[in-house]
Amino acid sequence: MSEAISLSKEETAALESIDAALSRTSGTEGLDLGDLCKKYQAIRGPLELLIKIVKKIPGIGARVAAALEFLMGLADIACPV
Repeated sequence: MSEAISLSKEETAALESIDAALSRTSGTEGLDLGDLCKKYQAIRGPLELLIKIVKKIPGIGARVAAALEFLMGLADIACPV
């Protein structure tokens, strides 16, 4: 049986923030790099918190978090602040 992951109000708000930012468009089709970077910068902070949530997943969390951190590293290179 799987265990539910308990989320704090801050973690729940971060997930809702990411969902709201990403639901405004249907994927990345038609977006240029500038648009993608704006979207990434809008969700970067909540993504960092999401990684902490993902790490709580038994068995696969650390590996999934490492993959997300790698992808965020690529996005940081493509979209410098």
